[in-house]
Amino acid sequence: MVGLIGRLWNLPYKSIVKEASGKTLAVTKFFCVLHITNTYLCTFALAYGPSMIPTFNLTGDMFLAERLSIKFGKVGPGDIVLLRSPESPRKVMVKRLLGLESHSVTYVVDPMNSDRCDTIVIWPPKEFGSLMKSGMKDPDL
Repeated sequence: MVGLIGRLWNLPYKSIVKEASGKTLAVTKFFCVLHITNTYLCTFALAYGPSMIPTFNLTGDMFLAERLSIKFGKVGPGDIVLLRSPESPRKVMVKRLLGLESHSVTYVVDPMNSDRCDTIVIWPPKEFGSLMKSGMKDPDL
């Protein structure tokens, strides 16, 4: 009698456990592929606000951002990039790239009130380098 109850107990639950483990494995694989795709290939992003008009709408546009160009060094002036906000690191910002390191960029200082322009050289600045080369002494030495 105990053997019969044991066999009856095992039969329905084995199929349920087998089906549940199969579905769990499929869901796990899906999320792994989703994570790899989002981290290394492409991701969806939302751009809203006035800074990217007329490329994106003021009310917000959803777009697909690819992640391969940065890995292969194919990013240049005019490209749209995603970056973390320096003020709130959880926020992702969408900006157009104006220049790369050692490029000079000319911009209007106050477009609403004047036509005055300023030119800057993108990083690294001329002053960047070793303290030994600059001739400055470390006060702790």
